[in-house]
Amino acid sequence: MISGTDHHETKGYVFDIQGLSVHDGPGCRTLIFLNGCTLHCFWCSNPEGICSKPSLMWFSSKCIGCGNCLKGCPHHAVYFENNKPVIDRQICSSCEKHACLDECYTGALRLSGKEMSVTEIINLIQRDRNYWGTGGGLTLTGGEPLLQIDFAEEILRRCHDAYIHTAIETCGHIPWENFQKVLPFLDWIFFDLKQFDNNDHKNGTSGGNALILENARLLSRHFTGRLIFRLPLIPGFNDSEENIAALIQFLHEIDRTEINILPLHHLGREKYRMLGKEYPGIHYLLPSDEQMRKVAFRFKEAGISCYVGSETPF
Repeated sequence: MISGTDHHETKGYVFDIQGLSVHDGPGCRTLIFLNGCTLHCFWCSNPEGICSKPSLMWFSSKCIGCGNCLKGCPHHAVYFENNKPVIDRQICSSCEKHACLDECYTGALRLSGKEMSVTEIINLIQRDRNYWGTGGGLTLTGGEPLLQIDFAEEILRRCHDAYIHTAIETCGHIPWENFQKVLPFLDWIFFDLKQFDNNDHKNGTSGGNALILENARLLSRHFTGRLIFRLPLIPGFNDSEENIAALIQFLHEIDRTEINILPLHHLGREKYRMLGKEYPGIHYLLPSDEQMRKVAFRFKEAGISCYVGSETPF
């Protein structure tokens, strides 16, 4: 059994929980999505998880234009245009109570996440554990799960102590010290490598790649578990021969022979509208099956095992 903790235990913000996942590590797994990210990738499918705290989301299909949210907001952050509520996000982001939620009886307004304790997370994992079968476990994702490092460390430590397989999905754009805190409790790491030209990386993600590449090198030397790099393949951004060649050279340099390429998708675009934002990735075409096969062949030709999409051996 997993032991409890005192009333002063660590808490964190979680924007989604998915059970019975089979694509984010070995076996059947529980995915915990933690708020906050250091990057702003233009194709991000989880924009609600970029902010460190939950944001207000508006579901148009549930809104009847009653105006209760306008009346319920003490900060006057809501006004109406064409019988639809418009939210001043700058004002709304500083609100702690979100009184408008209590006034919206149709459920058109929701927060993109909530605060949870480590024990609440562990209890969910313990419940799901009965349905994993053999080889399953926990995967922390996000956002960037290691941004809330104390929260993530405690969850991973308690799972590790309970003999639960642990994994993370990381963008790598965090201090090395954050990795050091969790490595003793980790069995598996998925690590994104997006673009090897620093300027292009910065233009596409809002951050450079120097820290990411250095963390990849350090993990390849110090992490004793399974380390699998991932490339989100985006035509016109990182599918060039130069970028693929640079990635192959880097994997050879750090003596790694596995990569998982994931095709761009636009499944998260509606979430941007719910957050009052434009989806910046809409003009990028999805990679064809032929493009995916060609890139996969380049890796295999270079002696690197390449897993395409969900076609993984784990």
